[in-house]
Amino acid sequence: MKKDIIKKIAFYIAAVLFFLVAAYSFTPQVLDGKIVNQSDISSWKGMSHEAVSYNEEHPDDKTHWTNSMFGGMPTAAVIDDFDGDATKPLYQFLLLGKRPASYLFITMLGAFLLMLSFGMGIIPAIAASLAVAFCAYNMQIIQVGHNTKMQAIAFFPWVLAGVVYTYRKALAGLEKAKAESADKSAETADPAKGNWKSWLPQTIFGSVLFALALSFQIKANHPQITYYLAIVIFLYAITLFIWACCGKSLLKKRLSRFFVASALLLCLGLVGIATNANKLIPTYEYSKFTMRGGSELAAEEAALSGEKSESEGLDLEYATAWSYGINEMPNLLIPNFNGSASSCDPRLKNSATEDLLRRAGQPNLRQTMKNLPMYWGPQPFTAGPMYMGAICIFLCIFGLILYKGKEKWWLLAAALISIFLAWGNHMMWFTRLWFDYAPMYNKFRTVSMALTVLQVTIPLLGFLALDKAFKGEYAFAKVRTALYWAFGITGGFCLLMAIFPGIAGDFVAASDAGMQDIIAEALQEDRRAMLRSDALRSFLFILAAAAILFWCFGFKDMPKTASAKTDNAKKGLPIEKKALIAAACIAVLVIVDMFPVGKRYLNKDHFVTPRNFEAVFVPRAVDEMIFEDTDPSYRVLDLSVNTFNDAIQSYHHKCIGGYSAVKMQRYQDLIERHISPEISKFYKIVGDCETIGELEDKLPLLPVVSMLNGRYIIIGAEYPPVVNKYAMGNCWFTQSTVHATSLHEEIALLGSCDLSKELILGPDYADLDVMTLNLTEEDYQQMESEPLKLEGNAYIEMTSYEPNELHYEYATPNLNYAVFSEVYHPDWKAWVGPKGDVGEVVKGKFVPSENAKEVEISRGDWILRVLELEAGEGEIVMRFEPRSFEVGSNISTASSVTLLVLALLSACGMGLNCYRRKKDEQKA
Repeated sequence: MKKDIIKKIAFYIAAVLFFLVAAYSFTPQVLDGKIVNQSDISSWKGMSHEAVSYNEEHPDDKTHWTNSMFGGMPTAAVIDDFDGDATKPLYQFLLLGKRPASYLFITMLGAFLLMLSFGMGIIPAIAASLAVAFCAYNMQIIQVGHNTKMQAIAFFPWVLAGVVYTYRKALAGLEKAKAESADKSAETADPAKGNWKSWLPQTIFGSVLFALALSFQIKANHPQITYYLAIVIFLYAITLFIWACCGKSLLKKRLSRFFVASALLLCLGLVGIATNANKLIPTYEYSKFTMRGGSELAAEEAALSGEKSESEGLDLEYATAWSYGINEMPNLLIPNFNGSASSCDPRLKNSATEDLLRRAGQPNLRQTMKNLPMYWGPQPFTAGPMYMGAICIFLCIFGLILYKGKEKWWLLAAALISIFLAWGNHMMWFTRLWFDYAPMYNKFRTVSMALTVLQVTIPLLGFLALDKAFKGEYAFAKVRTALYWAFGITGGFCLLMAIFPGIAGDFVAASDAGMQDIIAEALQEDRRAMLRSDALRSFLFILAAAAILFWCFGFKDMPKTASAKTDNAKKGLPIEKKALIAAACIAVLVIVDMFPVGKRYLNKDHFVTPRNFEAVFVPRAVDEMIFEDTDPSYRVLDLSVNTFNDAIQSYHHKCIGGYSAVKMQRYQDLIERHISPEISKFYKIVGDCETIGELEDKLPLLPVVSMLNGRYIIIGAEYPPVVNKYAMGNCWFTQSTVHATSLHEEIALLGSCDLSKELILGPDYADLDVMTLNLTEEDYQQMESEPLKLEGNAYIEMTSYEPNELHYEYATPNLNYAVFSEVYHPDWKAWVGPKGDVGEVVKGKFVPSENAKEVEISRGDWILRVLELEAGEGEIVMRFEPRSFEVGSNISTASSVTLLVLALLSACGMGLNCYRRKKDEQKA
């Protein structure tokens, strides 16, 4: 007995070491200190630089706001720096090692646990784990820098393993119960009859592990992947419930154990979720103001037209822009069925396009080839196909035909739902159904991401069926029949595509329209060649896998009895040895299949030294010129990059642009209605100017850019910055107010009012009025040129800047409105008091002095902060102190400590229970 346990442990340790070797073998560059040149990580570093740097210098007063992009926004969706979670060190420990090898290792380990939870043999479980981890999509998202998504995918099978383990332990001994019979053999088949000690401790332990895994998965901070995971878990639970209700045998016991396990999973799952309250609550609060929260303008339009509003989520067209084409589905089986990535496949040697460009004398031929569009599917662009592995698809079809257990149905349901969701606008009735009625689904975009569910369900079903066949649970004749069908369907399709690739389509991409006909035709020929090559490749892998399995299960017919083990015994076949060899060979084939395709999207060309990676953040000459400005705060409009889709610019400056999928909706409206048109207006004069000075003289008024204090405009790294003479500064007083009766009128008025003197108040502030200064136009011109701090004159200016705390000094002889070129958010607070005596920060909280008072910050000019100031002079302090961070931190601390204690107690309980069982066995 002890030898068997030691042998099993040795096998498990060997499997873990193998996963480590596989992960680092795929990315050996990390051992040389290189890192993946991830564009999204570069963007993240740019957008987070201000907040991260500030927090390192002020650990006791961290900022939750950054001004680095889009005029300012909360950091809830920018940096993962949340206090209070006691499970975070354990999470970080699991991710120790060099990225991205650590991601691949965690994925394999989690998939291995999932396969074992279903009782799968070690070798098939290893093969399935390799298939899950080395799916081509994983390599694509690693390469571009979607690290949070990769971490969420990595912990996906961990969570599912916890669910499966919990239910299987709760229902131990009941799953094999037969229908009631006269001798009640089903009742006696339950080894746990009347003895809760044999199943409840393990069920509790499993639910605690589930809660920990769920905590880690949510900690990865990719809610969309978590949403898909929830769908899979729900389908599994529903399937088990239906199974528990079927048949009268042990019905009461099955249902009672099912509900006990479900209650434990639900309660402890909530604890696991609550450990992330420190980030979930702030993120949820912020989401109300973002594009995920919907457009107020769209809601107003819908209300006026009487149509249903989609204001509670993303625009449906935007959310489904990346819908996986129905005709793209063969990508799961044939990598380049739709032409690989949107750029040229680096494997393409001596292609028709390359030969054409070489003969034409094209310089930088290889670089030009890399930028050519090889993808010809319906998506706007893509990093590559969702290739799941030819062998996995073959085994999945094999499992669908052979497998008879309940697992097949929930896996099939999960796979079909994920496929239909991924089709998006190609199956709009189904998408609309989820978008309108499924909770929170309308918050997500890039619906093609739903296919990540297949990374787990396809290998799980295929290798689960194969494992049962290896264990002799099916008659060989049935196994061979399933193999014939699976080979005919998958291998036949691949062979057909290799011989007649034209069946797939015309190989014409939307991008071909802008090319010369001769180049477009060459590209189409290369796409056809890529399909033919990969179709033949997939066919050969399927043929090899089928040959191995036919060898294992024999070619001759055998008696079609109910018991496969009986058939095997009659023939005297050494099935155990054959199965072991076959499983090992299949595992090797999976590696040989998946590794090269993954290398197309993540290879040595994508790794750089840390120094080269940091080179993108070296200040340019134009940046150095702007640095000479000593003003505490101003903004930059950088047109030398993709202004609203690039955050590297935010590393150095407080930018009007940037990149974020969760920017504020009001700011997005501002971009669409005003900033983008103002940029177009600016470009119209650029070509007519020969010098930057001439451009500054002819610069037209850019009202919104100016109200955001856009002092500098960058047109190129090699040019000096353009100084915007109309920039309105950090703050100013108004002369009058304009009241808008609707949101559309409010945002439209930004283009017609003099924002330096007129304050636009929206319909939500219609009851407010203002007493303006009784000053002449000459007085205002004098204040704009040089504010005078004399009695009778009004002035306001910024005196101190920190991302989460702003100080201003002011004086005004009358009640007046002060407008600040800062983005409004309700969690910004303001206090007014005597100069130097407003208050101080104590333990991250601002404590006002006795002579100071809090004043309400209003919103004006669509998105700016506004204060109503009484006559007099003094100092203003603005602080960003969202309560959601404090509340979330407290909840996270309490729940994470509770979860860790429960984990320790349940582990001790498991150990004690095992000890008692051994004692009972010895007595027996």
